[in-house]
Amino acid sequence: MNDTYFTQTGDRPDLGAIEVNAPEGYIGTRILPIVPVNDKSGTVYYNTLTADVAAQTNRAAYAAPSSTGISTSSTTYNCAEAVKRGKITPDEAKQMGGIEKADMVGAKFAKRSVMNAIETDIATNVLGGTKDETFDPAKIRTQVQVALQDVRLYEGRSALVASTWTIQAMLQQLLNDSGYGPALARLVSGSSGVEAVRGMSLAAWKQALALFFGVDDVLAGDDTVWNATAIQGRFAICKLDDGSDPLSHKWRPVLGKTFQYLPDGVQPFVLKSVADYVNVTNLYDAYVWYDTVILNAGALYLFDGVTG
Repeated sequence: MNDTYFTQTGDRPDLGAIEVNAPEGYIGTRILPIVPVNDKSGTVYYNTLTADVAAQTNRAAYAAPSSTGISTSSTTYNCAEAVKRGKITPDEAKQMGGIEKADMVGAKFAKRSVMNAIETDIATNVLGGTKDETFDPAKIRTQVQVALQDVRLYEGRSALVASTWTIQAMLQQLLNDSGYGPALARLVSGSSGVEAVRGMSLAAWKQALALFFGVDDVLAGDDTVWNATAIQGRFAICKLDDGSDPLSHKWRPVLGKTFQYLPDGVQPFVLKSVADYVNVTNLYDAYVWYDTVILNAGALYLFDGVTG
């Protein structure tokens, strides 16, 4: 067999950098940002919300003010392995246009599989809990306001999180509502034909929903993951940490984090290619070790009941 159609053996950070799952991409780690860890399991200390307490107005002279204790909580994480192997024969590599093209195909398959595992775990944690409210297109503005009030003391940007299907179905119902429909349509229709066409894009409708509901962001996830049977038609109003500080959970009451074990302290996952001369094939392995943990469940308000 011609060596030209066998891959190189070893770590492949070049292949690991390839984008997968366009156009939606992955939204999970924007909701539960990554915390790199050097151990696969451990204890994490995090900040919980301290509820507002009425200020004291009757303090007697020489008496100390009344006080409220503020402390952290702790939980554990356990980064489990997710792994997937793709394989491509040298004959197939030739048909694909060469080993460079085959490397990209095999790497994308393996990487997408492990990234889907993380995304699925986050989606289940975010949308799989006990609902707080059932979506009602006739009064959704007040429902969302109740949700925003409920999560307002938690840190981060406010967001609506759902599958792309759920957002489209929600829009469909809202546009059919005689009260909300015209107002929502005007947010994207514009004053010219060109602007009106641009307004048909999902990005424009997400911006419109953000304005309509008064949230900072609308995140639309891949339907395969975020509209799976167990969580179909669900969406959440939540507060999202921006992920700029991996240790923000120690001093801010944030929704949660994704604890990810880094084998070399740098790369978030391992992607390897192997030239298997024994079985006459090329192997592409992707590995990741992670645990997604909700730290402050109160930073999330869950809806169900969106139908197509």
